[in-house]
Amino acid sequence: MRNSTALRLSAAAGVAALALTACGSGADAASGQKRIVYVPAVTGIPFYNTVACGAQEKAKELGAKLDVQGPPEFDPAKQSAIVNALVADKPDAIMISVADSKALIPPLKLAKAAGIKIIGVDGDVDDRSIMTTNIISNNLKGGALAADEMAKATGGKGEIMGLNNDPGNPLGEARAKGFTDQLKKYPGMKYLGTQYSKNETAKASSIASSASSSNPRLTGIYAMSTTNSEGAVTGLRESGRTGKVKLIGFDISGPIETALNGKQMAGTIVQHPYQEGQIGVQSALDAVAGKPVPRDQNSDLVFATPENLSTPEVQKYVYKKECGK
Repeated sequence: MRNSTALRLSAAAGVAALALTACGSGADAASGQKRIVYVPAVTGIPFYNTVACGAQEKAKELGAKLDVQGPPEFDPAKQSAIVNALVADKPDAIMISVADSKALIPPLKLAKAAGIKIIGVDGDVDDRSIMTTNIISNNLKGGALAADEMAKATGGKGEIMGLNNDPGNPLGEARAKGFTDQLKKYPGMKYLGTQYSKNETAKASSIASSASSSNPRLTGIYAMSTTNSEGAVTGLRESGRTGKVKLIGFDISGPIETALNGKQMAGTIVQHPYQEGQIGVQSALDAVAGKPVPRDQNSDLVFATPENLSTPEVQKYVYKKECGK
């Protein structure tokens, strides 16, 4: 689940990101190399850039060619148009981070019918027969880890609320379920339920500010996306309860790193998109070679805190604006 505020990018930013990551190995079709095209939901976003960087390194290692083609804004129709064009281009495999689990079904069906292997990264389509595999973080596990860390941060006491984007989103629902199920192990904490920001930073800020101002028993907020984490940081600052209400997030961004360094957050769950890109390329080449590939694969997670953010172990998870940096 990416930050929709950040997804409102200019075409120039998208093109710059595409030019950065789409260099591949420099081979052409005549070389006989297997060709993989990664189609992110949108270009210019650090999470997807990092997927591309991991994929690029693995493709170079394995002697494959990697291209990146994605829309400069978050638009399922534009992503579908790219996939439709690739059907005629006929790469060996398409790696895709789908912008919509339903809208991408028709073009991906066409691609599969054309003999192209479909590899999902960070999200499946509703028709599970289309993708060879989907590589994604274990969001249930991430939610459970967030609950354990919330218990540590609050001393296992007080009232906790959740901040999510929209009801019904599969990734968000998994992050919420993992958290609430695990929180039941801590009888001293009461979950007040989840409020929804529609993936808007300003709304998340307003919710966090109002809840923390009006409820002295509130000891924790679990923010289930980048947008909600960034908004909650502002909301707690406005209510004067930064540090008193412990904030646990999911995902990372420049503002979230700043908040961690300033000890405005207790921590955040960080995914491993670099690893997802590497697994994606390996899975694509295995599938093309007729080797078995697991239908569902999970990448790793780490809990980043103000104390461990700068360590090499955590930094390898932090999303990249450019490959090699």
